Amino acid sequence: MFKSQISSFLLLFTSAFAQPHAIEGLTEPFSIVFDKDNTLYGVEYENGNRVFRLKDDQLTFIAGSKSPGGKKLGDVAAGDGGPATKGRFNGMHDLTLHPDGRLFIADTFNRRIRVIDLNTGKLSTLGDGKLTFKEPYTVDLSPDHQNLLVADLQQFKILEINLPSLKVTTRAGNGKKGIPKDGSPALKSPLIGPRAAIYGPDDCIYLASREGHALRHVDKSGKIHTLINTSGKKGFSGDDGPGNAARLNGPKHLALDPSGNIVISDDNNHAIRLYKPTEKTIHLLTGTPPRSGKEPNKLNRPHGARYDQKGNLWIADSFNHRLIILPTTQP
Repeated sequence: MFKSQISSFLLLFTSAFAQPHAIEGLTEPFSIVFDKDNTLYGVEYENGNRVFRLKDDQLTFIAGSKSPGGKKLGDVAAGDGGPATKGRFNGMHDLTLHPDGRLFIADTFNRRIRVIDLNTGKLSTLGDGKLTFKEPYTVDLSPDHQNLLVADLQQFKILEINLPSLKVTTRAGNGKKGIPKDGSPALKSPLIGPRAAIYGPDDCIYLASREGHALRHVDKSGKIHTLINTSGKKGFSGDDGPGNAARLNGPKHLALDPSGNIVISDDNNHAIRLYKPTEKTIHLLTGTPPRSGKEPNKLNRPHGARYDQKGNLWIADSFNHRLIILPTTQP
């Protein structure tokens, strides 16, 4: 394992938020998740290919290595059955943590879901080769921890895996590329760039459309609706107004804030935005869209963004190769 003291990487900034922090020493961090004790776990993209942990102010790489990566390499997975430190990953995009200590990872270009047992340190592949994916980009656990939601972009589907049985069902998408008609059955609808999906309340799901530049919702009756950007045109507009009239540019990740609002990594706008389902409005949390930068209040292609157990917002500022920590601020 490689260890580095955060004190050597911790930078204190002043911006619209009170004293945001940046943690460096990473290569293309793409997503993060927290356990009940507020320990952070995260993954690096194709030029890093490592799984990291931040605990007690210490950054540790707990799996993978800086091995060659990229979509053109295809499936180069290795290390299943052994220690995760010896595993090989390729272009990880997301992760989620089960209360029993299983860390589920969207190992995208290896076309599989990897599992690290944090209790034993062992690495495996979910289903041991019995599950088939084209490009799994995000993973999310259901509130009862029985199901895993997977956004498979190249299948144009949102899949749900029952963890005890490994039964796979489709929650959205008919396997074809296209813009879904508002209010139509999600299972009979095409999808365009289904890049991320998460569970919401009452068994509904939210999904981010990368090429459609939109946020969509599948309600408990199975109908799909567009919440942000009914025009489908890329751009940046609409903050503090109705979501359906706003624009996004290649959204890549979704998460819930402590109040149940939707945190959106608006990647190509270099911004983190917030959708409030109750009010149907969109707001800017941080960034200077559509401009990128390395300054304290700027981002460069942010991907995973989540709140920790203390209510702070953490952002994988992917192409600035750092994590940004912002105190809780709601518009």
